[in-house]
Order: sequence, then structure tokens, then C-alpha cells
Amino acid sequence: MKINVNWPCLSALMAAALLIGGCASQQYMGVSLKPGGADPAVQALAARASTGDKQAQYELATAFENGLGLERNCRKAKALFRESGRDKTKSMYLYSPSIGGGTSSRVIAIDYGRASEGLPEARVKLYTIQCL
Repeated sequence: MKINVNWPCLSALMAAALLIGGCASQQYMGVSLKPGGADPAVQALAARASTGDKQAQYELATAFENGLGLERNCRKAKALFRESGRDKTKSMYLYSPSIGGGTSSRVIAIDYGRASEGLPEARVKLYTIQCL
């Protein structure tokens, strides 16, 4: 069975999806990233944390835990300690369609790039955090 694909239409839809999904968020963990929306030091820390910077995530978690520069929030502190302690691998998934002859299609995970290790101190902090 042959499937006809309208490539220009499909390309336009994919581009629109990338634009919508790729829009920069105006906040991270409730911290406004708009100029003047929060303390500049906290904003800079949140901006770094939003890119996956493990150390920034840990420092922002500590700020939420202790109310340093922003309102205390134990739930956000735990979420950030969890994220900064988590090991991450860079993976993408490739769809391999059936080539006939009774074979089935499949999705293949491909690891690429260097994995980022989580911070051990964040893992410890996650389980020892005291929230009142």
C-alpha cells in the first residue's frame, strides 16, 4: 500500500509545531524570567536552572528550601533537588517502518552526546530535607 504525503503541508505543520513548542517560557518554577519580574540574582539562577544546569537547579532548590530571595516552597525545593540529582542521557527515538516480508515496524532508542551526571549532594538533600 502506497501512502501519498503532501510534503509541503507536512513541513509547514512540523515547522508550526516547532515554533509553538520552542517558544521561550516566561517563567521557571514560578520565577518570572521577564526583566523586573523578580530579583535579578534569582532570575539569573532560574534561567540557568531552566537549561538543565544541575548546579543552578541545586542552588535554586536551596533558595526555595530556605526562602532566600523568594518565598519558601518545599514542594518546588524537592522537585529541584530531584531534578538536579537525576542522571540524564541524551536520547532520541527513531521510527523504523516495516520493510515487508512479515517484519514489523519498531522504534529504536539512540543515545547520543555525553550524559550529565546528577549531583550526589542533591540526592542526599532530597531525602533529608525538612519542611515545616
